[in-house]
Amino acid sequence: MTATLRLVLCAAGLAAVASAQPASAPAVVLDPFTVKSDALEGYRSQSSASGLGFTLPLEKVPIPLVVLTPQFLADSGAVKVEDALRYVSGVTNTGRTSKEESYAIRGFATSNLLRDGEPFNTATDRSILERVEVLKGPAAIIYGTADPSGLVNIVQKQAHFRTESILEVMYAEYGSHQALLDHNQAFARAGDWHGAARLVLSRSREGFPRANEFRDRTLAAGTARVEYGRDTVLEGRVNWSREDGRINRIQTPFRNTGEGGSVFARGFVPILRDFTFVTPHDDWDHEDKGYSLRVVQHVGPATTVTASWTDSEIDAVHYFNIGMGRIGANAQGQYVVNPARMIVEPRKTDHRGLSFKLLHTLRLGRSEHKLSAGFRDNRDTNFGYAYFDSRVFANAATVIADAGGPKAVTFPGVPRSVFSLNDPFATPITGVASNTNPDPVLVRSAYVTDYATFLDGRLSLLAGAHRIDIRSQGKTATSPQFGAILELARGYNLYALTSNSFRPNGPASTVNPALGFLDPEKGAGRELGLKFNPPGGSLSGTLAFYRITRENIVQFLGGVFTQNNNIPSGEEISKGLELDLVYTPTPNLSVMAAYAYTDAYVSKNVITTDGNSPDDNRDGVADIIGLPKEGVARHDVRLWVSYAWTRNSPLAGLSLGGGYTWRQGPIQQFPTYIHRFIRQESDPVRLDLFVGYRAKWGGRETGLRLNWQNVTNADYRDRRGYFVAPSTLQFSAETRF
Repeated sequence: MTATLRLVLCAAGLAAVASAQPASAPAVVLDPFTVKSDALEGYRSQSSASGLGFTLPLEKVPIPLVVLTPQFLADSGAVKVEDALRYVSGVTNTGRTSKEESYAIRGFATSNLLRDGEPFNTATDRSILERVEVLKGPAAIIYGTADPSGLVNIVQKQAHFRTESILEVMYAEYGSHQALLDHNQAFARAGDWHGAARLVLSRSREGFPRANEFRDRTLAAGTARVEYGRDTVLEGRVNWSREDGRINRIQTPFRNTGEGGSVFARGFVPILRDFTFVTPHDDWDHEDKGYSLRVVQHVGPATTVTASWTDSEIDAVHYFNIGMGRIGANAQGQYVVNPARMIVEPRKTDHRGLSFKLLHTLRLGRSEHKLSAGFRDNRDTNFGYAYFDSRVFANAATVIADAGGPKAVTFPGVPRSVFSLNDPFATPITGVASNTNPDPVLVRSAYVTDYATFLDGRLSLLAGAHRIDIRSQGKTATSPQFGAILELARGYNLYALTSNSFRPNGPASTVNPALGFLDPEKGAGRELGLKFNPPGGSLSGTLAFYRITRENIVQFLGGVFTQNNNIPSGEEISKGLELDLVYTPTPNLSVMAAYAYTDAYVSKNVITTDGNSPDDNRDGVADIIGLPKEGVARHDVRLWVSYAWTRNSPLAGLSLGGGYTWRQGPIQQFPTYIHRFIRQESDPVRLDLFVGYRAKWGGRETGLRLNWQNVTNADYRDRRGYFVAPSTLQFSAETRF
């Protein structure tokens, strides 16, 4: 019997024995993805089940967790999740393109973006967002493999038992727009059966101020919910979206200032302000589709069992022309791409997951225990490669910009990906970071936790363990988790947490599948903090001091046209403090405030012979040691304030507010290619404003909102190598009936 199976059976047996004990606790309310259990009031979320599976008050859980509510998402005008995360401490967007979203949490980049608790890695969409939850540190043992930095979980809109329709349109500068239809249908009861269904349809375009850039998306998302009596919930969900877009690979920054240096040169190399390098743009075409099924069964007043199945797939093709782009203009003042060939990068990502969860509440003497045990079986396939397509050329030198600015250039089209290295038109490229191994990564994991409460609820202890079996690599590990939270005074709780993480690394070579996979990455986090929600209910938040260590990090070796193997190398450390506050002194006024101090740096690294991790002074220590992590600000301040007038006021229905962010000069560096920083940003101040109005017109609830994003035109880089959008006006209108 495997260790994983023993762990599951042990937890199940414990819960079965406990179920025979008398329990006064009501039926467990769990799983925010299927059972609406969270009390939301404006910007405040009172509770969540994301940390442990049980719905608990946020101030009673020794895990750092930030919830962005539907009201905040609407007021901030967030188009994607990365927009909303701007006001969460210690979180930075690190994505290089608009095709996907990735973040740095507490100084570490993470790809752990979940949708309803399952892996999801393509650009998000405001039309399906219910709320966004950020779980910080390596504390997410109930989700299987996890990054040591944390995760971002998107909770999608759910079907509910009220029939209504929502029509919404959004327009913004630079050609951005969206049309949305959201219909929820509640069905009449039939005995003990009660059902509802919801359908969301959306068509959008995201425009950009830079020439020749866009992102188009068509989306359909459906969910159905059936309840039988009070104890059984069935939920099914289907998602489909099709997206295509274009973004400048290396922009021609005619309207930007302060360009710093070439990324493919060691050290700091000043370059001309107006330039184009390599290729004018990337194009992509993504299709994301999938479905999920979930069953929640309450067994008696204290036990709940959940089973779920999910199957999702991303079918993507990314293409661009590569040639000899010129730095600077020719004698005619033109920027030219010389004869080039089309590079095609197809990718298929498939995720299939089966999970079971058992929750049980029992009392032993004067203590109460909330026991959680779960099992997950994940099968992930990520198959991609890069090749020259011999059918597609850019045969003539092409002018992509002149003194008047960038030119709209259309290169020959590209066939859909063939996903076969034997395709007669595909000449595989050596040295492009792609996974050529189509075999699935099979990961089985199990966890058990006990959240025990003593001293009449003033002291709670958390003990848990996560057992992971990476079957395709023959690697296993157990990650423990221990925490405690003590009520110092009513509404003030001191907590401590220690938790480890363990996740699979990728292949040892991106061009030679026979080399197999690298050893898994390990992480460890230690944390001490204060959670508060004092009497009166106007203030809540978390103050956290932490230290996180990552080991066995994959380092990519090789430039674009060299043999590129990966090696596990080095160690990274992040330490700092974070403060997240929500203050609602009156029902009209809401304030979100956040501050983070982050000291994230490379602490160990392997010296290589190819110059990618050099030791120029020959002291036996790689020169990258001690460098701050890319894009991570040492200090950052975030503030959001809104005010809404009451019904009795002459300005009833009107609301206004805005946000302020300041980051202390994050370093932009490319440690894969160079070991010194390229440039250090200034200390940008960003200001966002909004005004909204809600009223009943013609008997229908209607809302109008105007967002002025980036009023100060801050030009700091949220994406490596790309500027954020400048000052932009965004208008939205919504009606419900």
